[in-house]
Amino acid sequence: MRWITFALILVYVMAFISGFLLGGYYVASHSGSKAMVYAAAVVSGGGGTLAEVWAEVRPGSGRVFLTVNPKSELDTQESAEIAASVASRLAGVPLLFHDIAFTINAPSVIVGGPSAGAAMTVAAYAALTGKTPRSDVVVTGEILPDGRIGPVGGLVEKLQACADNGIRVFLIPKGERYVRIAQPVTKRSEPVPGVVVIQKSVQWKVVDLVEMGKELGVEVVEVSDIRDVLPYFFS
Repeated sequence: MRWITFALILVYVMAFISGFLLGGYYVASHSGSKAMVYAAAVVSGGGGTLAEVWAEVRPGSGRVFLTVNPKSELDTQESAEIAASVASRLAGVPLLFHDIAFTINAPSVIVGGPSAGAAMTVAAYAALTGKTPRSDVVVTGEILPDGRIGPVGGLVEKLQACADNGIRVFLIPKGERYVRIAQPVTKRSEPVPGVVVIQKSVQWKVVDLVEMGKELGVEVVEVSDIRDVLPYFFS
């Protein structure tokens, strides 16, 4: 009986030591790693811009942090948590001993929404694996828990921002190649001499983002899953 008790205690001790060493290995091999990708965003006052999305691996216990500069209406905490979870799964690195800290740096206040989710996933994956993502590729889209890319808005403005900043490939959610945009129309008439009537209305126009991208020198590609996205950043 004593030998059985001793054996059980020995097994527990070895398991504890193994877990401790494994945790130490993960902390030492991944902590402090950083990665950055660009995300396309819509500016609060109108138009598009590119924001830096940073992901840093820190010693911790699986927490996810998000900082946005400048402070804005961006509400992506849930997207950040999903992005960290998906990236951890794809990288094969559990977050038991790590925290993921996301930082989004934008040149001006950007509109809130989940569109940075896919970019945060790529940044976290790069930080966890030690890989360097390409800087001429941009992805926009919501990240879902199973890795799918969800739809977002402002794609015309985001594509223009990519073209203005030398981006070569712009990845958009599947099914959003064609978007409708509103164009203001002003009609001026003079029914009787000296009386001018101005009528304002909105005319809807369908934009083919792939063709628009060709004109701007940007390859626009539809993607449905984060697994379709990664090869573009790490080819």
